[in-house]
Amino acid sequence: MGGKGSGAAPKIYAVEVVDAVRRLYAGGATQTEVGAILGLSQKVIWSIMRRHSISARVAAKRNQMGESNSSWKGASASYKAKHQRLYRHNKQECERCGTTDPARSYDWANLTGDYDNPDDYERMCRSCHWRFDNKIANLKGSVLKGGGATC
Repeated sequence: MGGKGSGAAPKIYAVEVVDAVRRLYAGGATQTEVGAILGLSQKVIWSIMRRHSISARVAAKRNQMGESNSSWKGASASYKAKHQRLYRHNKQECERCGTTDPARSYDWANLTGDYDNPDDYERMCRSCHWRFDNKIANLKGSVLKGGGATC
């Protein structure tokens, strides 16, 4: 309604509103923030800017990691999502035995059961991870078999 080609006249905003948009936007506020201040939607702010030749800034690169992401689920994230957080570190080294062989497989092993904390994981080669998990299972189970094996 009222848009280009609809036959209706475009909405005319008061000079004060246009000046406020220009001033707030030039002061560093986003279109959404300007809209919130003036009680208008971002789409209306964009339309005012376009009609009055107020140049839009190139969107700044924003931090989308962790809690800064609008889709962040925190502790309710899936098992896969929690592991994907770890894969961003992209280490190809076993923190137990120190191997860096690119032909080996590397896993992230959780140390204490705090799966939400990325700092509670250690990068291990597959054999060290297996030994670590087996040792933990034995500690939780009935029989403690031998000491800590190394690679």
